[in-house]
Amino acid sequence: MVTKLNNFTLKSFVGYTNPNDLLFRAKNILFGYNGKGKSSIAIGIKNEFLKDITKKPENLRIFDRDYISNSLLLENSEGKIKGVEASFGKGGVDIENKIKELEKLIIKEDEIEKIDTGIAKSRKDIRTEIDKIHDRRKGEANIQKKSREESVERVIELYKKDFRDAKKIEVNEEKLIKINGDNAIEKQIAQNENLRPLNFSKIQTPLIEEVKAIFTEEFGEDISIPEFEVVQWIESGLKLHKEGDNCKFCDGTLDFLDVKSKIAEFKENKRHKATEKLKQFREQLQNLLESIKIIEKESKTYSTNIGIEIEQHFTAISAKKSTIESLVDSCQSKIDKIETQETFDFKLLAETLKVVEESISGISKSKNEQLLELRKKQNNLTTLVKGAIGLEIIKSITIQDRLKDVKEKEFSLKEKRDNNKQKQQEIQDLKQQKSLTKDFADFVSQILNDINISLKVDLDTDNKNYIIKSTNENATLTIKDISEGEKNLLALFFFYYELFADNKQQSLKSEIDLIIVDDPISSMDDSNKFYILELMKNLLELSNKQTFVMTHSWDDYCNLSYGKKAWDDRKDKDGNKVESKFATFEIRKTNGKSELSQLKNIEKPYKYLFKEIFEFSEKREDDLKTDCQIYHYPNVMRRVFEEWYGFKIGKDLNLTSSQQDRIINDLAIKDNAEKTKLGLLLKVCNILSHSINGSKNPQEIHQSAKYLMKLIAANDKLHFNNMKN
Repeated sequence: MVTKLNNFTLKSFVGYTNPNDLLFRAKNILFGYNGKGKSSIAIGIKNEFLKDITKKPENLRIFDRDYISNSLLLENSEGKIKGVEASFGKGGVDIENKIKELEKLIIKEDEIEKIDTGIAKSRKDIRTEIDKIHDRRKGEANIQKKSREESVERVIELYKKDFRDAKKIEVNEEKLIKINGDNAIEKQIAQNENLRPLNFSKIQTPLIEEVKAIFTEEFGEDISIPEFEVVQWIESGLKLHKEGDNCKFCDGTLDFLDVKSKIAEFKENKRHKATEKLKQFREQLQNLLESIKIIEKESKTYSTNIGIEIEQHFTAISAKKSTIESLVDSCQSKIDKIETQETFDFKLLAETLKVVEESISGISKSKNEQLLELRKKQNNLTTLVKGAIGLEIIKSITIQDRLKDVKEKEFSLKEKRDNNKQKQQEIQDLKQQKSLTKDFADFVSQILNDINISLKVDLDTDNKNYIIKSTNENATLTIKDISEGEKNLLALFFFYYELFADNKQQSLKSEIDLIIVDDPISSMDDSNKFYILELMKNLLELSNKQTFVMTHSWDDYCNLSYGKKAWDDRKDKDGNKVESKFATFEIRKTNGKSELSQLKNIEKPYKYLFKEIFEFSEKREDDLKTDCQIYHYPNVMRRVFEEWYGFKIGKDLNLTSSQQDRIINDLAIKDNAEKTKLGLLLKVCNILSHSINGSKNPQEIHQSAKYLMKLIAANDKLHFNNMKN
């Protein structure tokens, strides 16, 4: 008999050993919320049992999630559930032994996975070696690696193509292998591309034609027309006034409309218009002069990057600077004395503009020709560097050897998988030969009928298997038609039936020494739970077999442990200690570590749950632990609220957010802040109590627990004080 765990470590159990006052007994009931370590302790008990060299796996029966998945035979080709595995009689045992021999020949999946992982790592290492060669040989050149999505073989093929392309330029492999990449040409291209554009300010042809006409036209002295600048000044000043204003400069009387009329008259004057055009012409000449000065500043940079041969163009442009300055002076002279006949060399202007434009065009042409040559060199160099990279990769003995090793391992792995597939098929063929028992089919069908599940189990003699049918339709069900709870039931019924040596389920098989049942009531409705509880109670009452039953439900724990007198050791009439065969435990988790504690007093579920929420509400926020320690509190709060509300108000309550107005009315809640807290409590209970996969906010859960206790205390102080104490 397993009396304790010894230095047990698994998940949240770390080096755990039962204290001497907390030893396992013949019948053990363990309670613990999900996440506390029930499944781990089931494994620990099993492992402790098998440490005894006299014990064999066949002496142990364990019901857990693994058992559920392994006890149903699925026909994957059609997705139908075919039945549950069973071996009865000598023929069935012989077939099972043959299956076990075949199973020994099957290479374990974790070994295959290990080989597969090793192959994947080797492929990754080969790719890493390829990338190292690539990075080393490309130097500072901008040459991209091959896609990570490509296989190693495909990558090598792409590098072989690079090598073939490079040989079209350099056929000598000895010279090719010595080529390394750099970014000197790339830098030169970038520098040339980033040279400041050489732009010059052009003079509009229509304006030139208008100015030509002005220089040939005669203008007499017109003393009645003010100078151009004066007209501009008066016009600007008039914009500050409106009709009826006094002069803002002298505060004298201002005839706004008269002044405005005269300005319009002045501006229409031939001399005034001519002066305006001349000033526009002068401004464009000055802009041309400024653009030439800017171009002059770029001379050294351009010559450094493109070559000294372009200096002649910059010299030609600079030579025209004095010409433009003289033309500006000629224009200004005409502006100053428009009535005087002045000359302007328009032919010289045209020649100057042509020289500047042709010089800039020559510089741009040299720049573009050099860029074209540089890009051609760069493309050739890139092709050669990629070819050199490909050549080194092709010649790499390390890569060749590693790839050969990978291919050999992959071939060997395929053989192993084919062997496994063959052996597994032989096992399936043997399973089809297993004998069937009508007793088991009748046993399950009767129970399903008793608990109103519309399924039955028949014998499929053609396929030598069990088949599950609907009681309403004479057709095979698909897996999707059977709920998870029903699958769990079928697995549990087989587990229970297989424990017994007789078809009346009264005598356990003699080879069984230990029974472990881990959370058998998960995913089942209330009527099914009741039946399963009765099966578990029956197991606990059977003698001579050590039994462990574990549950996450406090209600189920109370039902299972009721009347068992756990830990109730007594003395007989002779004074000898008579130890109770029942022991009850709670699996607790503190600071991430699980341990067992003794449960002696059987409290009613409501009292236990109320105490748990009260203790939780008294914690500081700093003391809140991980999700696995708090996610069940919303469900507990919901149950406490619904039960307290039921006996306080005398009405049943299904706690959802839609019930908020009803609760506010029944409990006469007036304060808006209190209503907000109630809303949060309902949200937490409604969203989180039905799923552990939703959003979980520890602070909101804690605040809701505090508010629930405050609400009960405010409405039922006597009850609150009695319960908390």
